[in-house]
Amino acid sequence: MASAGWPRAVIFDLDGTLVDSAPEIREAVNAGFAPLGIGPFGIEAVKGMIGGGAAVAVRRAAALAGVTLSAADEQAVLGRFMETYAAVSAASRGLYPGAHDVLGALSAQGVALALCTNKAAPITRISLEALGIAHYFGTVVAAEDGKPRKPDPDPLRRAVASFGVGMSDVVMIGDSDADIAAARAAGCRSIAVSYGYSAIPVEALGADATVNALREVPDALRRIMPCRER
Repeated sequence: MASAGWPRAVIFDLDGTLVDSAPEIREAVNAGFAPLGIGPFGIEAVKGMIGGGAAVAVRRAAALAGVTLSAADEQAVLGRFMETYAAVSAASRGLYPGAHDVLGALSAQGVALALCTNKAAPITRISLEALGIAHYFGTVVAAEDGKPRKPDPDPLRRAVASFGVGMSDVVMIGDSDADIAAARAAGCRSIAVSYGYSAIPVEALGADATVNALREVPDALRRIMPCRER
């Protein structure tokens, strides 16, 4: 059980929260579209495509390029995207400074940790293992066909279902409106990180706290949690 003053569980987003995956996604997007003579896309453009999963990123890229893809072309682009994304994700790049320290410190306090991402489940597994952080998480909820994704609250609830905690004792940490909106709908507190890929100002997300670096997370958690006994 978590020490007094700490949440019983914390759910982390992945892209833009624990890992700067934009360079990897840029490689995947450009590999997907290159055979069509579209692109290459720059890093800032790609950051605007992140959130919602690979298919959403492909559609946003096509819209940015001003092209309409046939169903067959979209599937082909998505296939090349996923093949490249799996390869570059295995290279173990982009973990934000302080990630290991924060995850280790929370675990030491007895806080149950979960990960909830809209990244495809196979790529999520590759990324977590390559980055060396898979062992911190008691559960991982990633994008799967037929299951809701953030901002739906269902993934957050599934992420902590096995922990035996109420949502009032849970904090979601993420960088996007999808993360914070999912937390609000699930009935848990939230922390927004300012360094991620949010399409709107982070102050406008409506999180309970905002941090500028992962090292600030422990203090923010203790500020927003109500006092309780063990």
